[in-house]
Amino acid sequence: MKKLSARVLAGTAILASAGLLVGIAPSDAAVTTRAAVSAHTKPALNPASLSYTYKCWGHPDNCNVSVYAPKGWKFTQLSVAHAKFTDSSNTWMLRVDGSLGGKVSTNTAAQQRVKALHSTPGLKIVSRAHGTVKSEVPWSTPPVAYTSLTYTYRDGARGQRWVSTRFVDTYTQGKHAYIEITVAGRPQDQAGLNRVLAKATQWVALVG
Repeated sequence: MKKLSARVLAGTAILASAGLLVGIAPSDAAVTTRAAVSAHTKPALNPASLSYTYKCWGHPDNCNVSVYAPKGWKFTQLSVAHAKFTDSSNTWMLRVDGSLGGKVSTNTAAQQRVKALHSTPGLKIVSRAHGTVKSEVPWSTPPVAYTSLTYTYRDGARGQRWVSTRFVDTYTQGKHAYIEITVAGRPQDQAGLNRVLAKATQWVALVG
């Protein structure tokens, strides 16, 4: 009986320590571990498997930002103009922030992000690029101009992560960054995430 009690206490202490290390309760630590394992074993995101749905959000009873996002991904509104979409295992993410306000150009916004990422563990800047694409939004006339920043970094729980962010200008050919679109996942998910990013770029809009 004493041996059994000792084992139970030791096991409880280990779980409690795991919870404290990541700032969560022991029961949540087990859920987090299962999610991390699921993310590691999940097949790469296949572009052909994706379908999309229209989503709009903003102030209560109003639409301020709209985009086409992968169907079935969970929608979470982070602020009035800022939201994210994630798959069930939290392996893949699309995030759209329409609150940039055009204060700087798309190129300057990308430069500022590189500086902000300076101390990120394992950071490697993969590429920076400028581009334009025809908007698919019915009421939008100018092409969408953007500056892309793609990088990888090391996440303690999930391992190597791949991220691509576009600072988007839907009005003035890149002179003002109004929207940030970010996709994230594992390096092997690049093809699928690039498709998500391309779709979002063509359909993102500031509505009202």
